[in-house]
Amino acid sequence: MTVPAFSLALALAGALLVAAPAAAQPKETPLTAATVSGPSEIILKNGSWVPVKLRDTIAEGDGARALAGGRLTLLTKNGNSIRMAQLTQLFLFEPPPSAVPGGPGTVSPPLKVKLDGGRVWVSVLPLTVTRAPIDVEAGPATVGVRSGGISLRTNADGSVLVRCYHGLSVVRATSGPAWDRPLKAGEELLVPVSGTPPASRPLTSDPEEVNWVRWNSDQDVVGYGMPAPK
Repeated sequence: MTVPAFSLALALAGALLVAAPAAAQPKETPLTAATVSGPSEIILKNGSWVPVKLRDTIAEGDGARALAGGRLTLLTKNGNSIRMAQLTQLFLFEPPPSAVPGGPGTVSPPLKVKLDGGRVWVSVLPLTVTRAPIDVEAGPATVGVRSGGISLRTNADGSVLVRCYHGLSVVRATSGPAWDRPLKAGEELLVPVSGTPPASRPLTSDPEEVNWVRWNSDQDVVGYGMPAPK
C-alpha cells in the first residue's frame, strides 16, 4: 500500500518532535567558575588543591571547595548553576562507561554531584527536559533537581535539610531501603542520617541564612526568571 505524501510528512515531523528533546539535552560539564568571592579552591583529577580563578573549569572527577569567608558559583554548559557557601566541599562523580552517550541524539546522564559538607544552592532553568539535569548526593539524601532554586545543607548530626524555594525536585534515599519524596516550591524536607524521613513541611527560615537566601534569590530572579521572594 502506498503511503500518501502528506501522511508521510506528518509522520516524519512527529518523529523529529520526539527526537528533539533528546538532542537538546547535552552534557552539563565542564563547569565554569562564574563567581569567585573570597578564598576558594579546585582540585583536578590526580592533582592538588589550588586557588580557583574566574573562568576556571572542572569536569567529572574534579572537585571544588569554598573556604572560610568564600563563595563560589559553578555554571554548567547548559546555564544551570551550583552556588557554594563558605566551608563547602563537593566533587563531580565520573559516570560509569555504560552511562556515556553512544552517538548523536542520545541523552546525556544527569550531572552527579557529591556534597561532602556545607551548603549549596542549585538553580536549574525552567522545565525544558523530562528528567533532572543535576543530581546532588548529600549523605543519606540524593536530590534530583528538575527546575527552580533548591538549597541543601548538611548538619552536624549527619542529617540533611533540603529546601525548595522555586520549581520542583525529588529527594530519594542514597542507599538502604528505598524511599522518595517529591518537593515543590514552598516545601522543605529534613532527612535523618538513617531511616525514612517524615513528610515534607512548609519552608522555615534561619536567621543565619537570611543573607545566603537573599543572595541566591536575587540571582534567580535576574538570571532565571524566578519569582521574587515574598
